[in-house]
Amino acid sequence: MSISSPSKSVTLRERLSDIVAWDAVPPTSRIAVIDIGSNSVRLVVYGKNGAYPSPLFDERSNCQLGAGLDVTGMLADDRIADALATLTRFSAVIKAMNVDACYPIATAAVRRATNGDAFTVPATAILRQTVRVLSQQEEAAHVARGLTLNIPEASGLVADLGGGSIEIVALKKGEIQHAVSLNYGHLSDASEEEIMAAMTAVEWIATVGAKQLFGVGGSFRAFGLAFFARERYPLPVLHGVKIPAAKTLAYCDGFVADQPNMTGVPLARHGTMAMAAKIIRALVGISGVKRLVVSGTSIRDGVLAMNELSPSQRADFLVAVSQEIATTSERFAGVSAALKQFLRPLALCSNAPKRRLVDVACNLADMCWAEHSDMRGDIAARRVLGLPVNCMTHKERVWLSVALYHRYVGQKLNKPRPGRIDSLLSKRQTAEAVTVGLGLRFALIFAAGTVRHLSHIRLHADAKTLTLIVDPVARDLLDTQCQRRFEAFANSAGCVAKIIIGA
Repeated sequence: MSISSPSKSVTLRERLSDIVAWDAVPPTSRIAVIDIGSNSVRLVVYGKNGAYPSPLFDERSNCQLGAGLDVTGMLADDRIADALATLTRFSAVIKAMNVDACYPIATAAVRRATNGDAFTVPATAILRQTVRVLSQQEEAAHVARGLTLNIPEASGLVADLGGGSIEIVALKKGEIQHAVSLNYGHLSDASEEEIMAAMTAVEWIATVGAKQLFGVGGSFRAFGLAFFARERYPLPVLHGVKIPAAKTLAYCDGFVADQPNMTGVPLARHGTMAMAAKIIRALVGISGVKRLVVSGTSIRDGVLAMNELSPSQRADFLVAVSQEIATTSERFAGVSAALKQFLRPLALCSNAPKRRLVDVACNLADMCWAEHSDMRGDIAARRVLGLPVNCMTHKERVWLSVALYHRYVGQKLNKPRPGRIDSLLSKRQTAEAVTVGLGLRFALIFAAGTVRHLSHIRLHADAKTLTLIVDPVARDLLDTQCQRRFEAFANSAGCVAKIIIGA
């Protein structure tokens, strides 16, 4: 290393805007969504102290409101009573939490029942606001919007399998192409032949050419848990796990066998998994998809997206989330923006998806500065791996965790770290994440985490050399340790390090 002196298509949001009937609600501090389904009634309370909703409370009760609906066409009295008791509890929780806005929605069971009013009238009285019963079109649209909030360019089929129905949506780069709701759910009593006949009658399911099926709902999450239990998968985060179609079908065969293989399936799902498997097997077979992608999204995400998020937040939710984390975790305001400007000359930033991940890493760079110094790298990596959002793929989650680990640890080998942290990445992806982490580490230590001193350094990169240009006013900050950190950063990028003092 040398040091020298100076020498147009219609968007999904637009297509859905005409079916969102709630009055506009300004951003609030606490939001509740009550999802009244055929199997469960669920309350999720979100906090919005900043710009994006984060879960504060999540509870569900398996009221099985749709039990017996296929036979009687009505909601059973005891199921109504159970669901109303749950809503009474939820109403008390909402009041205690001083929730500012609440969105109660009901789906297939209440929509299909001839006595739906027997539930919605007392439910409205308990909650002191109208329970909105979604139409088939609205339910499919909100499910799709919940997915595309987190995977904006999603293409393939989306299937939300509930207790009383399955909503199937065809997406192309985030845009709805087709949608249908079929009255078959995991609480149904139907033969696989009936299910296949109903799906075959929807011609586009077979002809749209989808390569992946995004599975939404508890039955698909049970699939993911079975996958984790049977495979040596390194990241136990359900959202985004990919299961090949052949393995998906094999699991379905095991679920419907005379002696079913329920390894990994939650006990509460054992009684309904065979029915769910019949529906999933039929859909995978007819559509010809290559893989199942388990989605942690839900109709609740769609409700939030349409009613609480701004267009910019919906455009890239991961960036919005990480920017909010930067706002609340930075030691000095504006550091994340300065880090982005500093790292922009890196060769990997010429690629837009990689540049986006670098920007997110910059936003997260100060999130663990207050932790014990011996544990910061491990805590930062685990915090990214467990970040409670669905807007990252598994590889993105691991890439960011590797970058944040090395931002705090550097190249030390004696620090704790999550096991198999980078096993989902290629060698090149791991190397790029390490480079970004070392770059963040150098810049933040050199500048003592301040924007002022970050403004005194900049990078120039070519194929063989990474050059650090330091303003003369900051030359005293460049001690031997900082030079070594910069050299490690440059070498990680496959470059020779060079430092210039001057303009």
